[in-house]
Amino acid sequence: FPAEFPYKSKALLAFQKSDGVDVCLFALYVQEYGSDCPEPNKNRVYISYLDSVRYFTSEPSGHRSTVYHAVLVAYVEWTRMLGFKYVHIWVEPPKMGDEYIFFARSDQQRKPMKREKLREWYKRMLDKAQAKGIVQQYGSMHETFGHIKSLAEIPLFHGDQWE
Repeated sequence: FPAEFPYKSKALLAFQKSDGVDVCLFALYVQEYGSDCPEPNKNRVYISYLDSVRYFTSEPSGHRSTVYHAVLVAYVEWTRMLGFKYVHIWVEPPKMGDEYIFFARSDQQRKPMKREKLREWYKRMLDKAQAKGIVQQYGSMHETFGHIKSLAEIPLFHGDQWE
């Protein structure tokens, strides 16, 4: 098993101008393991954290998920164009009191999703990416790695549950 898996750590942010001020609404932390990385991490992307705040406005209202899905689908498409083959997403909502990226939220901003609702949110995004031909297939860790013969076949991402 390799001693290390080199990767590029990136933060992707989405802003909306509000009253002349750029307001950060959405943040995504990713790890990109390129073609120079040994297996099993070679050509894989790990979305380790996604966070947002409820300041997005649109006319008509109710398009927050639409915009965030579009950002994610565009990022996945971009990684595919760069030669990445797999995207892994950490689907675990923060527990009450935990904050992933945006810190010190008001009580009004603290409305974490339940795990199953968050999973469905990601599935809707992946279905959109699949309909556009960007994603070929997707599944859970069990579905993807249930057939392995060695734990060394499972990618190891910095800061995830296996590390």
